Order: sequence, then C-alpha cells, then structure tokens
Amino acid sequence: MLGATTRNVVPLAVAGIVFAGIFVTGNSRRELGPNDPIAADGSMTAGRAATIYDTNPLLRENAAANRDDPADFEPIIKTEHPFVERDRARFKSLLGRLDWSLCQDRNRRDLMWAVRDYYRERGRLLAEFAGRGPRAKAAMEQEWSTPTDRQIDDYVRHLIQYGILHKRDFPARNDPEFNKLFADVEELGDGCTAGNR
Repeated sequence: MLGATTRNVVPLAVAGIVFAGIFVTGNSRRELGPNDPIAADGSMTAGRAATIYDTNPLLRENAAANRDDPADFEPIIKTEHPFVERDRARFKSLLGRLDWSLCQDRNRRDLMWAVRDYYRERGRLLAEFAGRGPRAKAAMEQEWSTPTDRQIDDYVRHLIQYGILHKRDFPARNDPEFNKLFADVEELGDGCTAGNR
C-alpha cells in the first residue's frame, strides 16, 4: 500500500516542481555585462559578451590586425588551392556534354555532385575572404576567376538553359553562390524531366 502511494505521489510531486519552475518563476531580465556569458540569465538576449579575443591578450593583438594582410591570407589560399583544383577537375569529363545521357543514373549523380561541390566551395571561400577585408576578397576572387572557372560557369549556364539542370534542385539556403550566379538564367528546354531522370 505504501509502495503504491509512493509510486503515485512521487511523479506528481516532480511534475509540480517542473510546472512551478517553468511557469511561476519571474521573467526578470538584467543587462548582461561584458564578462557574462551569452544568455546567462536564461533569456535569449545576448549582451556584448566577451569573446576569447577580448579575454586573451595574445589573440586580441592578432585577431583583427592580420585578417586582410597578404602574409596572413596567402598561406590559406595555398592550402585551399588543391581543394579548388579537385572541384574544377570533376568537370573535366563533363565539359562540353549537353546530351540527355546527363539525365540518367551515374552521369546525373556525377553532374549534380560536381555542381554542388564546386559552387558550395566557391561560395564558402568567397564569403570567408570577403569578411577578411578588400585585399583578401580580391585575392580569392582572382583564385576563382581562371579561364577554367569561366568555362565551368558557361557550361552550367547552358545546362540550365537546356533544362538538364534545374535551379530548383539547388535551394538558395544550401547553394547561395549557385543561385546568385544563375538567378537570371531561364530554363528554356525540357531537358531532364522526372520521366527521364
């Protein structure tokens, strides 16, 4: 009898405590100080919370000063270069092909992955370097402005126009660079439809 009562009362007591904790506590908000962590008071209001760059003097000196310095970003470009070349290389077997074989099976998968990887990497690096400053942005734009890059852009533009690629297959939230570059391109052909994919 005592065990049955305990089994019924304990969950009820826990539920009451949780209810009181959620609905009864006050909504007192205080301004966050510079050394308070973000949302320390349980609110989703972020103050001007100190970051690691504010609290560590070694990082504070180097954080903003070097971001647009070629000595700082050129090694990063060198490190990224093999990955950029890898993404360009995926188009080598595809460039020039505008036939319906790109609508089926492995050819379709290879095409979609090549386009997604190339434009996601390109967009990621351009956005990252744009945040560093004008010199870094210009250097990364130059990295992605080779004749091969222009050839890839033209090829993808034709794929969209012929209907082999559809812009709806590249949502803006996932592929902003793709959508920015090809926003004005019209899909003129039937190309790959649900029936021949």
